[in-house]
Amino acid sequence: MIAIIGGGISGLSLAYYLQKQHKPYILLESNTVAGGYIQSETLADVVLEKGPNSILADEFVFQFLKELGLSDDIVKANSISKNRFVYKQGKYRALPSGPISLLFSSYFSFSQRFKILSEFFNSSKPKANISLYDLVESRFGKEAADYALDPFVSGVYAGNPKELLADLCFPVLRKNIDLYGSILKGFIKNPPQRKTSITFKNGLHELIDTLAKQVQHIRYGVEVKSMQQEQSGWELSLNTSSGKETLSCSQVVMAIPAYRAATLVHSFSASIAARLAAIEYPMVRNAHLVFHKHQLGFKAEGFGALHPSIEPLFTAGVIWNSAVFDGRTPNDQVLLTCMVTEKRTPELRNMSEGEVKTKLLSEIKTLYGITGEPISISMGVWEKAIPQYTLAMRSILEDSKELEKMNVYICSNWPKGISITDCIRQANELSSQIANTK
Repeated sequence: MIAIIGGGISGLSLAYYLQKQHKPYILLESNTVAGGYIQSETLADVVLEKGPNSILADEFVFQFLKELGLSDDIVKANSISKNRFVYKQGKYRALPSGPISLLFSSYFSFSQRFKILSEFFNSSKPKANISLYDLVESRFGKEAADYALDPFVSGVYAGNPKELLADLCFPVLRKNIDLYGSILKGFIKNPPQRKTSITFKNGLHELIDTLAKQVQHIRYGVEVKSMQQEQSGWELSLNTSSGKETLSCSQVVMAIPAYRAATLVHSFSASIAARLAAIEYPMVRNAHLVFHKHQLGFKAEGFGALHPSIEPLFTAGVIWNSAVFDGRTPNDQVLLTCMVTEKRTPELRNMSEGEVKTKLLSEIKTLYGITGEPISISMGVWEKAIPQYTLAMRSILEDSKELEKMNVYICSNWPKGISITDCIRQANELSSQIANTK
């Protein structure tokens, strides 16, 4: 039997795929509900996402959702969400949407536009373990690194592009350089696969609810305290609502954060456990602000706005939820989801919720010319949010191979991709790998 530890999107998806292959499994979730960081809530006709706000779906994900019977509940992003903004030199500016608009847009200086185009002829090879920031700056210029890469990375990873490794976060960049001599040439010859931003009528947790109902062998309120290797597999020590238990299994899948996996691995590999514990998970605070449309002195028509680290702002960015997806609020209201990240604001961990709320609200009211007070404010926090793909993550790729030799597998948003789509795809691939393991 296969024991899956963790009932987030990775664990649930893996259980679903193993079930399709008629492989015996048990999914163990320490909380009373599944989903991990994917949690939705509806308050006064406003749909709030406490974790991820959308799924960037490809054909594989759409097929997965069709199998689950969720096709009719999918809400696709409005066309206006193609408009994306970045705070630059005192105001929001629209990001160029493509090569042609880049050439004629005033978003970048003329010298920066020339630098971007000259990347076609940059024959230099990046050094090993180069950071995202250094790679983009070396090939496209500092302005592109500060005002395009930095805010994008902050929005995706809640991280610092000067620390994140290019090869781990976006391996296609080096691949394009190696194959074509240029990142831009690579994208022209092999355009990125088209993806669509989606959610569901009742929020992303609708996906979790549907999966949890279809997965037949799941136990809630079960905490795995330790694991001991045996001749025939593994013995797990469990804490349950009815007391302590043991569970024997042939294979173990850790669909949990790296820091939790470290505590389980320590009993049989202190060195791997130490490397797992070294993976950083910075804090992220968010605030859902609801206003009447007439309160805003700024038309929030687009996906949202990001705030580069080089700009003196407290927040890392704002998603304009009610503009991106229909049905998030009543028609006369606006929902703004604001994020503050520890990587951008190191003092965040020492600030109280009240201090964050006061400073955030003051900044947003100024940026958006808002009059009056919000209809509602809902604050949230993830003490350990998104795993950082820094140098500490590099060794985990090799460590995972060592663990697999012991029939211990990783299925999570580390070390092979943080997105929901990444997690579902990895679960599918791992289910086939495990099913074929003798």
